[in-house]
Order: sequence, then C-alpha cells, then structure tokens
Amino acid sequence: MHWDQMTATPDELHEHATRVRRAVGQLGVLESIITAADGPWLGAMDADGRGAAELKMHLAGRYRLTVVVTSAGKISLVQMNAPAAGQAGERVLSSKPSIRRGWDDTEEMPKQPEWLDYVVAWVRTASEDVDRRAVIEWRLTGADLKLAAMNDTIDSMRASLVEREQLRDELAAEVVDLRTELDALGARE
Repeated sequence: MHWDQMTATPDELHEHATRVRRAVGQLGVLESIITAADGPWLGAMDADGRGAAELKMHLAGRYRLTVVVTSAGKISLVQMNAPAAGQAGERVLSSKPSIRRGWDDTEEMPKQPEWLDYVVAWVRTASEDVDRRAVIEWRLTGADLKLAAMNDTIDSMRASLVEREQLRDELAAEVVDLRTELDALGARE
C-alpha cells in the first residue's frame, strides 16, 4: 500500500491490531509502537499467510516506518525513514546482514532484544519533530497534486467531449443528407 493511501489513525490501528493478532506477543509489540505514535500519524496494518503482521505508519510523509512482527511476537524487520536533517535518513533493522542499512561505527545497530525499545524511541522522537504546520504543508502538497491531476483529467475529458460533439454533428448532417436523398427517391417512385 502506498503511503498516501494510508488513512488509519493510531486509534483505528489499535482496533485493527486486535483483529490481526495471531499471538499475544505480537499484539504487545504492535501496541507498544502504535501507543508511542503521538500526533497525526497515519498507517495501515496487514497480516500475511504465514502469521506475520506488518505495520506501516507515516507522519506527514516525513517519517515512515515499516515493522514486521512474527506470530511469536518477534520483530523480524524494521525500516525507518526520516528526513536527513532530523535523524539518519534510512535505517533498517534486520537479522539478515544484507538488508541492514544506516548503521556505521558512530552508531551500531542495536541487538535484537533492544529493537522494540529503539523503534518506540524513534517513533516518539519523530512525533516531537513534526508540528501541525508541517502536517498542513504536507497535506496541502498532496491536495495540490490531486487537484492538478483532476484538472488535467477534466481538461482532457472536455477536449474529448468537443471532439465527440464534432463527430456527432458530422453524423447528424450525414443522417439529414441521407434522409433527404431517401425522401427524394421516394417522391420519384
């Protein structure tokens, strides 16, 4: 699901977490992260066929978080995206070394038992970094893009309608000519 299509508020995500729950441990992990999300976070939650739950949330498009939790309540993957000025740009927590990103000698990747605490702290920090003005600016940018796309659609529909009207007028003139010719042939007979 694309970030712009996520509409669930943290309260709605709490309700969804209860329905998605496969195990008590999984619910606890998801609830901890959702509870830390203060402010206008939006998100979506899904479960795959193997029992893993995936939580995706974003805050005004600036901060994005994806967390995959196994049915046993173990975090298997965390992807955190932040503006480069605020926190490190992209960080990925994973047990697979090839997937890990954003960690270097200055800040080592936390060990797996500390992942939940790290993610909760990251979400709290992000919540403090984004104010109402940033949210409105982000929503305005999205609304401007949608409005421009809608205007383009309407303009192309108008152009198509004008073209169809011209075709209709030509066809109507042809029908009049054919009726006139048919009437003229009927009058001769």
